[in-house]
Amino acid sequence: MRKRKNWYSKLYYIFISVLIITIIAIAFILYKTREDKQNRSLDYYSNFEELKENTTEGKDWRIKTKNRKDNHMLVTAIHGGGIEPGTTELARRVANIGEYDFYTFEGLMPKHNERLHITSTVFDEPTLLKMLDHSDETISIHGYSGEDPIVYVGGKDKKLAKSITKSLKNRGFTVQKSPKGIEATSSSNIINRSDNDSGVQLELTTGQRALFFKDKQLDQNTRKNPDNYTHTFYKFAKAVNKGIEDAQ
Repeated sequence: MRKRKNWYSKLYYIFISVLIITIIAIAFILYKTREDKQNRSLDYYSNFEELKENTTEGKDWRIKTKNRKDNHMLVTAIHGGGIEPGTTELARRVANIGEYDFYTFEGLMPKHNERLHITSTVFDEPTLLKMLDHSDETISIHGYSGEDPIVYVGGKDKKLAKSITKSLKNRGFTVQKSPKGIEATSSSNIINRSDNDSGVQLELTTGQRALFFKDKQLDQNTRKNPDNYTHTFYKFAKAVNKGIEDAQ
Protein backbone atom coordinates (compact mmCIF):
# COMPACT_ATOMS: atom_id res chain seq x y z
CA MET A 1 0.00 0.00 0.00
CA ARG A 2 2.81 2.36 0.94
CA LYS A 3 4.64 1.58 -2.33
CA ARG A 4 1.49 2.43 -4.25
CA LYS A 5 1.20 5.77 -2.46
CA ASN A 6 4.84 6.54 -3.21
CA TRP A 7 4.24 5.68 -6.86
CA TYR A 8 1.20 7.98 -7.01
CA SER A 9 3.22 10.69 -5.31
CA LYS A 10 5.98 10.39 -7.92
CA LEU A 11 3.44 10.50 -10.74
CA TYR A 12 1.90 13.59 -9.21
CA TYR A 13 5.23 15.44 -9.05
CA ILE A 14 6.10 14.36 -12.59
CA PHE A 15 2.73 15.64 -13.80
CA ILE A 16 3.18 18.97 -12.00
CA SER A 17 6.72 19.35 -13.37
CA VAL A 18 5.61 18.66 -16.94
CA LEU A 19 2.69 21.05 -16.52
CA ILE A 20 4.95 23.85 -15.27
CA ILE A 21 7.46 23.32 -18.10
CA THR A 22 4.63 23.33 -20.65
CA ILE A 23 3.19 26.57 -19.25
CA ILE A 24 6.62 28.24 -19.33
CA ALA A 25 7.20 27.08 -22.92
CA ILE A 26 3.81 28.36 -24.06
CA ALA A 27 4.37 31.68 -22.30
CA PHE A 28 7.75 32.07 -23.99
CA ILE A 29 6.31 31.29 -27.43
CA LEU A 30 3.49 33.77 -26.91
CA TYR A 31 5.97 36.43 -25.77
CA LYS A 32 8.22 35.95 -28.81
CA THR A 33 5.21 35.94 -31.15
CA ARG A 34 3.94 39.16 -29.63
CA GLU A 35 7.42 40.70 -29.85
CA ASP A 36 7.71 39.82 -33.55
CA LYS A 37 4.24 41.20 -34.23
CA GLN A 38 5.10 44.44 -32.46
CA ASN A 39 8.25 44.77 -34.55
CA ARG A 40 6.38 44.04 -37.75
CA SER A 41 3.66 46.55 -36.91
CA LEU A 42 6.25 49.32 -37.13
CA ASP A 43 7.05 48.38 -40.74
CA TYR A 44 5.18 49.67 -43.77
CA TYR A 45 5.73 46.33 -45.54
CA SER A 46 5.55 43.01 -43.72
CA ASN A 47 8.22 41.28 -45.83
CA PHE A 48 10.50 41.77 -48.83
CA GLU A 49 8.10 40.24 -51.36
CA GLU A 50 5.43 42.79 -50.44
CA LEU A 51 7.97 45.61 -50.60
CA LYS A 52 9.18 44.48 -54.03
CA GLU A 53 5.64 44.30 -55.41
CA ASN A 54 4.95 47.91 -54.46
CA THR A 55 8.28 49.59 -55.26
CA THR A 56 10.80 49.80 -58.10
CA GLU A 57 14.30 48.38 -57.84
CA GLY A 58 16.94 50.84 -59.00
CA LYS A 59 14.63 53.79 -58.40
CA ASP A 60 13.31 53.32 -54.87
CA TRP A 61 15.99 50.96 -53.60
CA ARG A 62 19.00 48.88 -54.59
CA ILE A 63 21.11 46.05 -53.27
CA LYS A 64 24.89 46.05 -53.32
CA THR A 65 27.10 43.13 -52.38
CA LYS A 66 30.73 42.10 -52.31
CA ASN A 67 31.74 38.46 -52.06
CA ARG A 68 35.32 37.64 -51.23
CA LYS A 69 36.81 34.20 -51.73
CA ASP A 70 37.38 32.03 -48.66
CA ASN A 71 35.88 34.62 -46.32
CA HIS A 72 33.30 33.74 -43.69
CA MET A 73 32.63 37.14 -42.11
CA LEU A 74 29.68 39.17 -43.41
CA VAL A 75 29.14 42.88 -42.70
CA THR A 76 25.65 44.18 -43.43
CA ALA A 77 23.58 47.35 -43.52
CA ILE A 78 20.06 46.17 -44.28
CA HIS A 79 18.60 49.61 -43.54
CA GLY A 80 21.10 51.52 -45.62
CA GLY A 81 20.90 54.51 -47.91
CA GLY A 82 18.22 56.94 -46.78
CA ILE A 83 16.57 54.48 -44.38
CA GLU A 84 19.21 54.81 -41.66
CA PRO A 85 21.75 57.20 -43.25
CA GLY A 86 25.41 56.44 -42.73
CA THR A 87 25.05 52.72 -42.13
CA THR A 88 25.83 51.66 -45.71
CA GLU A 89 28.95 53.80 -45.82
CA LEU A 90 30.25 52.47 -42.51
CA ALA A 91 29.48 48.83 -43.29
CA ARG A 92 31.24 49.13 -46.64
CA ARG A 93 34.31 50.68 -45.02
CA VAL A 94 34.51 48.02 -42.31
CA ALA A 95 34.16 45.27 -44.93
CA ASN A 96 36.83 46.81 -47.16
CA ILE A 97 39.37 47.17 -44.37
CA GLY A 98 38.97 43.58 -43.20
CA GLU A 99 38.28 42.19 -46.68
CA TYR A 100 34.98 40.76 -45.47
CA ASP A 101 31.83 39.99 -47.43
CA PHE A 102 29.48 42.95 -47.70
CA TYR A 103 25.73 43.42 -48.15
CA THR A 104 23.54 46.49 -48.09
CA PHE A 105 19.94 47.27 -48.92
CA GLU A 106 19.75 51.00 -49.69
CA GLY A 107 16.75 53.29 -49.74
CA LEU A 108 16.96 55.72 -52.68
CA MET A 109 13.66 57.57 -52.43
CA PRO A 110 13.74 61.39 -52.12
CA LYS A 111 11.67 61.10 -48.94
CA HIS A 112 9.89 58.57 -46.71
CA ASN A 113 12.67 55.99 -46.98
CA GLU A 114 11.53 54.71 -43.60
CA ARG A 115 8.78 52.88 -45.51
CA LEU A 116 11.48 50.55 -46.84
CA HIS A 117 12.45 49.45 -43.33
CA ILE A 118 11.93 45.74 -42.69
CA THR A 119 12.75 44.62 -39.16
CA SER A 120 15.85 42.45 -38.73
CA THR A 121 13.87 39.52 -37.37
CA VAL A 122 11.71 39.27 -40.52
CA PHE A 123 14.13 40.57 -43.17
CA ASP A 124 13.96 37.92 -45.88
CA GLU A 125 15.58 39.37 -49.00
CA PRO A 126 16.83 36.32 -51.00
CA THR A 127 20.33 37.61 -51.80
CA LEU A 128 21.10 38.18 -48.13
CA LEU A 129 19.68 34.80 -47.14
CA LYS A 130 22.09 33.09 -49.56
CA MET A 131 25.03 35.05 -48.18
CA LEU A 132 24.07 34.12 -44.63
CA ASP A 133 24.16 30.44 -45.60
CA HIS A 134 27.87 30.84 -46.42
CA SER A 135 28.81 32.99 -43.42
CA ASP A 136 30.09 31.90 -40.03
CA GLU A 137 29.72 35.33 -38.45
CA THR A 138 27.62 38.43 -39.20
CA ILE A 139 28.03 42.02 -38.07
CA SER A 140 25.02 44.21 -38.75
CA ILE A 141 25.19 48.00 -38.61
CA HIS A 142 22.04 50.00 -37.87
CA GLY A 143 20.90 53.50 -37.09
CA TYR A 144 19.16 54.46 -33.86
CA SER A 145 17.50 57.67 -32.70
CA GLY A 146 19.23 60.11 -30.36
CA GLU A 147 21.30 63.26 -30.65
CA ASP A 148 24.03 62.15 -28.24
CA PRO A 149 26.79 60.19 -30.03
CA ILE A 150 26.33 56.67 -28.65
CA VAL A 151 26.91 53.15 -29.95
CA TYR A 152 24.72 50.34 -28.63
CA VAL A 153 26.27 46.88 -28.94
CA GLY A 154 24.14 43.74 -28.94
CA GLY A 155 24.05 40.21 -30.29
CA LYS A 156 24.67 36.64 -29.18
CA ASP A 157 28.42 36.61 -29.76
CA LYS A 158 29.47 38.02 -26.41
CA LYS A 159 33.19 37.58 -27.05
CA LEU A 160 33.12 39.58 -30.28
CA ALA A 161 30.75 42.17 -28.83
CA LYS A 162 33.05 42.67 -25.85
CA SER A 163 36.10 43.00 -28.09
CA ILE A 164 34.47 45.58 -30.38
CA THR A 165 33.18 47.49 -27.35
CA LYS A 166 36.65 47.63 -25.84
CA SER A 167 38.22 48.77 -29.11
CA LEU A 168 35.66 51.54 -29.60
CA LYS A 169 36.00 52.76 -26.02
CA ASN A 170 39.79 52.82 -26.31
CA ARG A 171 39.41 55.25 -29.20
CA GLY A 172 37.10 57.58 -27.35
CA PHE A 173 33.67 56.43 -28.51
CA THR A 174 30.76 56.12 -26.10
CA VAL A 175 29.49 52.55 -26.04
CA GLN A 176 26.55 51.24 -24.07
CA LYS A 177 24.70 47.96 -23.74
CA SER A 178 21.73 47.74 -26.08
CA PRO A 179 18.43 48.78 -24.48
CA LYS A 180 15.37 46.54 -24.52
CA GLY A 181 14.11 45.97 -28.04
CA ILE A 182 17.44 46.10 -29.87
CA GLU A 183 19.43 43.47 -27.99
CA ALA A 184 19.63 41.36 -31.18
CA THR A 185 19.43 38.07 -29.29
CA SER A 186 16.44 36.63 -31.15
CA SER A 187 17.24 33.57 -33.26
CA SER A 188 15.22 35.24 -36.04
CA ASN A 189 17.57 38.22 -36.22
CA ILE A 190 19.73 38.14 -39.35
CA ILE A 191 22.96 38.14 -37.34
CA ASN A 192 21.89 34.91 -35.66
CA ARG A 193 21.01 33.08 -38.88
CA SER A 194 24.60 32.34 -39.92
CA ASP A 195 26.32 28.98 -39.42
CA ASN A 196 27.44 29.75 -35.87
CA ASP A 197 24.02 31.09 -34.85
CA SER A 198 25.64 34.22 -33.43
CA GLY A 199 26.75 37.68 -34.40
CA VAL A 200 26.99 41.31 -33.34
CA GLN A 201 24.66 44.23 -33.95
CA LEU A 202 25.84 47.84 -33.74
CA GLU A 203 23.18 50.53 -33.33
CA LEU A 204 24.55 54.04 -33.90
CA THR A 205 22.56 57.08 -32.85
CA THR A 206 21.82 59.87 -35.29
CA GLY A 207 24.28 62.03 -33.38
CA GLN A 208 27.05 59.47 -33.83
CA ARG A 209 26.40 58.95 -37.54
CA ALA A 210 26.28 62.70 -38.19
CA LEU A 211 29.87 62.96 -36.94
CA PHE A 212 30.96 60.76 -39.84
CA PHE A 213 30.21 63.43 -42.44
CA LYS A 214 31.21 67.01 -43.23
CA ASP A 215 29.04 69.61 -41.48
CA LYS A 216 27.18 66.70 -39.82
CA GLN A 217 25.01 66.31 -42.91
CA LEU A 218 23.39 62.94 -43.60
CA ASP A 219 21.77 63.74 -46.95
CA GLN A 220 22.43 61.56 -50.00
CA ASN A 221 24.60 64.09 -51.84
CA THR A 222 26.91 64.38 -48.84
CA ARG A 223 27.11 60.65 -48.20
CA LYS A 224 27.89 59.62 -51.77
CA ASN A 225 31.08 61.69 -51.89
CA PRO A 226 33.99 60.14 -49.91
CA ASP A 227 35.57 63.60 -49.70
CA ASN A 228 32.88 64.40 -47.14
CA TYR A 229 33.87 61.54 -44.82
CA THR A 230 35.45 62.76 -41.59
CA HIS A 231 38.40 61.51 -39.56
CA THR A 232 35.86 60.20 -37.04
CA PHE A 233 34.34 57.98 -39.73
CA TYR A 234 37.65 56.31 -40.55
CA LYS A 235 38.64 56.03 -36.89
CA PHE A 236 35.36 54.31 -36.06
CA ALA A 237 35.69 51.80 -38.90
CA LYS A 238 39.26 50.97 -37.88
CA ALA A 239 38.15 50.50 -34.28
CA VAL A 240 35.48 47.99 -35.29
CA ASN A 241 38.01 46.05 -37.37
CA LYS A 242 40.52 46.04 -34.51
CA GLY A 243 37.82 44.59 -32.29
CA ILE A 244 37.14 41.85 -34.82
CA GLU A 245 40.83 41.00 -35.15
CA ASP A 246 41.37 40.87 -31.40
CA ALA A 247 38.46 38.46 -30.97
CA GLN A 248 39.77 35.96 -33.50
